[in-house]
Amino acid sequence: MIPSRLNLAAHLLDARIADGRGDRPAIRTGTRIFSYDEVARRSAQYASLLAADDVRPEERVIVALPDGVDFVAALFGILRRGSVVVMVNPDAPADLTRYFFEYTRATAAFVPADRIDRFAAEAEAVPSSPRLYAAEGRDFSARLDVQPTAFAPFDSHRDDAAIWLFSGGTTGRPKAVLQSHRSFVNTTMLYGHGVLGIAATDITIAVPKLFFGYATGANVFFPFSAGASCVLFPERCTADELFAQIARHRPTIQIPSNQLL
Repeated sequence: MIPSRLNLAAHLLDARIADGRGDRPAIRTGTRIFSYDEVARRSAQYASLLAADDVRPEERVIVALPDGVDFVAALFGILRRGSVVVMVNPDAPADLTRYFFEYTRATAAFVPADRIDRFAAEAEAVPSSPRLYAAEGRDFSARLDVQPTAFAPFDSHRDDAAIWLFSGGTTGRPKAVLQSHRSFVNTTMLYGHGVLGIAATDITIAVPKLFFGYATGANVFFPFSAGASCVLFPERCTADELFAQIARHRPTIQIPSNQLL
């Protein structure tokens, strides 16, 4: 039974800490392993930053970041704040980036520091320009690091909007599909646990990048729901890169491209 009050940050992240798994690996990258405790604290800092800047619950916030701990921390931080996540390809063409800004009417966006000028140019071209955060940039990191590392999850209803997922745009411009907190819990329970049988000892890796909803669910939400860990890397997922990541991390579950299913 899914409770009526439900926030994915509490359900998928804070609950693992309450289970006593805070020190377990959550995210594996090429440079280090991040524990559940570390991801939770970083997500709280993202939520605190949004609250300090008066980004409010139910407002859309874009995540246009490469795969890594900051993508996951930003995602859970937005949910923790009660805002709605919009995931965008950080390498999308300029006109498509502008379209996402205008379509979503997002009030804020986390973008790569090394591409901030390109995002700023597109943001300025829309009627309601979002606040841009140059994630991992020096000024942003200095400000993020002093934010509180605890932030109580917003008291969301299970049917509140959690994430806007965009279609591939094969029949025109991409269109957003509203996904509730409950919908991701259902998928995790029925497929992640019911079909894959994911367990705390598993390590997942995905071919598609996290801005695809398929990868977000299968390579973050599924492992986090079980206290398992995921492999994240920012590089393009070529065959050579994927095999190198597999050799390094020895994942037990590989999530293929959804086009192969």
